[in-house]
Amino acid sequence: MRDMTIRGFAARLGLLALTLTLASVASAEAPRPPDIPEPPEPPSAPELSVKTFTIRPGEIHKGNVVRFGPAVAIEGTLDGDLYATAQTVRISGVVPGDVFVAGGQVNMTGEVKQSFRAAGANVVVDGTVEGNVLVTGGSLDLGSRAHIHGSVSAYTSQFTQHGIIDGSLTFTGGTAILGGKVQEDATLTADALAIEPGARIEGDVDYSTRNPMDAELKAIAGGDVEYNADRVNDKRKKSDRAEHKGGPSTFSIGVRIAFFTASFLFGCAMLAVFSAHEPKVTQAIRTDALRCTGIGFVSILVTIAVCLSAILLITIPFVVIYLVAYVVAAYLAKIPVAIWLGRLFFEKLNRPTGPYMALFVGLALLYVVFMIPFALGVLSQIAATLLGLGAMTMTYLAHRAAKKAATAAA
Repeated sequence: MRDMTIRGFAARLGLLALTLTLASVASAEAPRPPDIPEPPEPPSAPELSVKTFTIRPGEIHKGNVVRFGPAVAIEGTLDGDLYATAQTVRISGVVPGDVFVAGGQVNMTGEVKQSFRAAGANVVVDGTVEGNVLVTGGSLDLGSRAHIHGSVSAYTSQFTQHGIIDGSLTFTGGTAILGGKVQEDATLTADALAIEPGARIEGDVDYSTRNPMDAELKAIAGGDVEYNADRVNDKRKKSDRAEHKGGPSTFSIGVRIAFFTASFLFGCAMLAVFSAHEPKVTQAIRTDALRCTGIGFVSILVTIAVCLSAILLITIPFVVIYLVAYVVAAYLAKIPVAIWLGRLFFEKLNRPTGPYMALFVGLALLYVVFMIPFALGVLSQIAATLLGLGAMTMTYLAHRAAKKAATAAA
């Protein structure tokens, strides 16, 4: 009996061992399910600030950046587009997106994966741009390390080129200094041309200067060289006519393009901050433009009264603060007018659009009107400023009244 009990216990123990062995084999042969990957971090929303902005070396900033302030420095990687207006803009890192900048000094020594567009007093490009380059303003300098995979369009008073341009070159302005390589055609309209050792244009050259330079350009061109005296003569006549009649010269057009770029960037900043109030401001312009203009005119009278109060020493700090705020508001007053004008333009075409496209088109239309010679352009600027000031003031007063009413009801 005892032997049978021992044999039964041994059988059960063997069955248990067999079960564990089979389970271990099955678990060893069964494929292990793959680990669930962690979701990628979503890119950050477009960021807006009026402070100095810097991306340090090694840092990666995800998302578009909209900045206006004293300085912008991209030393690391900006994974998005850059919209900046600053006294100094410096890009020594990598920007995989597009770059739209305006400033007194713009330096690009890093890498831009898309296009580079700048308006500034001095623009230096001594890095790599895989798209096109468009520059307006005082001067553009393409350094010896500059490599532009697209085309270059420069509308500046001075242009210096020592880098490599894979596409074509278009220059309209004062003085052009050629010392680098252009793989395609070049169209040059300049008061003066200077050719340095190492300059090479593989395609055709269509140029216009005060003095013909066929021999010098044929020595560096791989294609045909054509001199067009009409363009530079027309440019000189238009400039002289503008000086006598008050019309826009080439330099003033470049300045207006720079101001247009700055206005667009400031407008994008305003839309990002006050997006909830934009429909109310444009609606005020649409429904009661005359009243808005009247309120804008009253603001001038208020400003005069505030200035007269400066005879008291205690009021001088207040007057200075008020004048700075009023000048900023007057400069930004064209923004809501441009948005309203852009929306009206697209409504006529039966094409709905967002506020940013409406701002761009509206600003373009406004600046075309502002360039009308004589007093018409000045009067249109004054009218747009008064209209925008009045609309913003009406919206602010209505918002404050609604806020007070809500507080009293609570």
